[in-house]
Amino acid sequence: MSIDPRISKQRTALVLSQPFFGALALRLKVVEDPSCETLWVDGESLGYNPEYLASLNDLEVRGVIAHDVLHVANGHCWRMGARDPKRWNEACDYAVNPLVLDAGLLLPKGALLDVRFTGKSAEEIYGRLTEEARQKAKRPGKQPEMQPGKQPARGPDKQPGEPDQNDGQGQSSGPAEQSTPVPNPCGEVRPYQGEDKPTKEAEWKVAVIQAAKAAQMHGKLPGSLQAMVGEAVRPVVDWRAVLQRFAQQASPSDYSFSMPNRRYLHLGFYLPSLHMPAIADAVFVRDSSGSVTAETQAQFNAEILSTFYSLQPARLIVMDCDTRVTQVQIFERGDSPEILPVRGGGGTAFVAPFEKILAEGINPAFLVYLTDMHGRFPASVPYFPVLWASTTPLTRAKKAPFGETMEVIC
Repeated sequence: MSIDPRISKQRTALVLSQPFFGALALRLKVVEDPSCETLWVDGESLGYNPEYLASLNDLEVRGVIAHDVLHVANGHCWRMGARDPKRWNEACDYAVNPLVLDAGLLLPKGALLDVRFTGKSAEEIYGRLTEEARQKAKRPGKQPEMQPGKQPARGPDKQPGEPDQNDGQGQSSGPAEQSTPVPNPCGEVRPYQGEDKPTKEAEWKVAVIQAAKAAQMHGKLPGSLQAMVGEAVRPVVDWRAVLQRFAQQASPSDYSFSMPNRRYLHLGFYLPSLHMPAIADAVFVRDSSGSVTAETQAQFNAEILSTFYSLQPARLIVMDCDTRVTQVQIFERGDSPEILPVRGGGGTAFVAPFEKILAEGINPAFLVYLTDMHGRFPASVPYFPVLWASTTPLTRAKKAPFGETMEVIC
């Protein structure tokens, strides 16, 4: 089946005017798919509904091609995991649409835009959308309050004709306009289904770098796209593995003759065995200011329990803190902990847990602090190892004055 001439034409136009998008668009096989609502991309193919395509002008066709290319370039086809597909698609749209507009391209009216999400990853946006949906469910019938100067979220809950002070392109509605368009997802992100997923993902990262270099040589790579490329090709490190490695390194172990290695006793060899005495307290602090989503808190709690069972510290201490310690849970070795929900709210400061440890004579083997890194740090360096679990990408996170930092993006 031949490619729709409008797609072929606008893809060629991207090659000439926007080489970054054009080079990557040529990597996707174009497929006509009347069963889809708009367009879709899965890392290998670009599917389109011909009726939807006919509803767009040429510049909008060019924009939606670039939009879907960015989904693959950002790795959205590889990273959905077990997330809700509809919400993941919304989060991905919020992440890429500002980049498309910043490149001087046009999107259809109703494209999902929200200034709160500009520059954030799809995972961060997904977490915030999930948290907002949870909060909205707790307040039936109450509309979420908007902060001054913020553009309203353009999610699926918005009904046709609902008043809005901004249209899909972030422009003010004129006085003669009585309604705003229905939110318009410009394309569906589908997970890549091939068995060679790691290879395909690696190939796309190389292609993204090459396309960026080619666009730079022609002076046609906006700053926002340059920053996106750096994020898209950055190696992803499993934060759970980092946490386990950090905790195990804090566990004292040495060879000792007090417990000889029984494997060699029958041969007459008296050799030392690896001795692992019980470690001191394992301390975890959860930022309770509201800046860390409930989903991330839940996954972090699961890793706290995993660490407790694997290392068997003298005690597991879980603190919640905003500007003060709002809750402390202590579990002894042998307990079956049930970690309570986070308690707190308000601002953020990291000082109180460290002060409480000194005041109460707690002896941490290590401390892990889950936070977005926006707060006041202690003035003095503690005597025990500290791991900052940052929910803000490390490229944008505030640098801690001591300890190690890992990125926790769930």
